[in-house]
Amino acid sequence: MRSYVLKYISKEEVELFEKIRKAVTVMPDIDLGKDEEGEEIILSCHILARAVARVFLLRFVDGYFYPNYNHTWLVTAAENIIDVYPVAIFGGPILISGAFSSLARWLYKKDNISNGLFSKPSFRRSVKAVIKVLC
Repeated sequence: MRSYVLKYISKEEVELFEKIRKAVTVMPDIDLGKDEEGEEIILSCHILARAVARVFLLRFVDGYFYPNYNHTWLVTAAENIIDVYPVAIFGGPILISGAFSSLARWLYKKDNISNGLFSKPSFRRSVKAVIKVLC
């Protein structure tokens, strides 16, 4: 069956998505150690999206998944969204059309959500650890 959304997403971006999906779905659990407060670091969308962006040469976007969940996702050259760690969804990654009429315009809102978290050494170390696993 050919999905209707493929009318808006190129074959090349689908192929890229499939590579990302395979890399993420076979990724083992990773011990990311502890943060500066001694708390165990749990893999987050923020860590995973940054690592996948670096490995697959995409850009990541921080913001909110509707209406108010801090989130990070990837954006392709054609402005489609690859959500490598979807909010409240078992499974993923998912690929969503970024076309003007897409639901993505309502669900994914770019914003500054960092509050210094993403510059902490433990966060950057975690991103590097995930990159090593993905490569």
